[in-house]
Amino acid sequence: MRRTALAKLLDTLLTEGSVPLSLFSASARAALSPQFAAGILQEERSGAGARVVVRNKPVLAAFAAQLFPSGLNTAPKGDTPRATAVGYYRDAKAAGTTVAEPVLIRAFNNTVFERKGEALPASSLTAKYGVAAFLLKEPPFWGCGGTLAIVENLEPFLCFERMKTAADAAVYAGGKLSGRMLAWLACAEMSKCSFLHCGDYDPVGIDEYLRLKEVCGARVKLHIPTNIEDLFKKYGKRELLIDSEAVLRRLRATKDPDALRIIEQMNAFNAGLEQEILLLG
Repeated sequence: MRRTALAKLLDTLLTEGSVPLSLFSASARAALSPQFAAGILQEERSGAGARVVVRNKPVLAAFAAQLFPSGLNTAPKGDTPRATAVGYYRDAKAAGTTVAEPVLIRAFNNTVFERKGEALPASSLTAKYGVAAFLLKEPPFWGCGGTLAIVENLEPFLCFERMKTAADAAVYAGGKLSGRMLAWLACAEMSKCSFLHCGDYDPVGIDEYLRLKEVCGARVKLHIPTNIEDLFKKYGKRELLIDSEAVLRRLRATKDPDALRIIEQMNAFNAGLEQEILLLG
């Protein structure tokens, strides 16, 4: 249940003393199930329908104050979403986002990112400092041309040259791409760029490849080494499929040939493959 909706429901309960049962969604019932179990809230018949009645207002008020320390009627606002979420919800992750997102880049081949007449000499910065970076906020975005590798894990990103791809630059995904990062990769400023997805060869990695391809289309390719079958056979890790069975079942419906090629390997060896193995040559 959305926190704003829960705050509104709690406010009505504390102000009115009861609410129609019809206002309780399944998620609202789940969120307040401990209060029902303790008898703080009770369901009662009311005419032709039913209502939820508050039986212990002080305890319910204390529960509401614990969840919403800034009050039930105070709308969250501010330019630091996660700090604001702590103030309103005691939970930084309730914001779902933050002020900005750092984009880490390792660039080669004289790759330059541009934005409204500004230039970020990413390859020069990489040569001098090992990495280039910028903060991803709102448009206008930084853009570039060439081929950009999207690298799931940190060590392959830091040692990207050893992967021997034809990419002009690598961006660190840090696992699952955020919505903000996807919006950047799909933006007009990046329309001249093609993408090479470099992740683990497991259900989550292939799902991320297809997720990127869904927003960027045919510009997205999956990095598959020529000896992928031998790598699966020698280094495949069954644990990568644990807790990902539902994802793998869904992936089997894809028609993407590169994704299907990796899925066939996962099926054949009952294992996934961590991308770090590519650093060993």
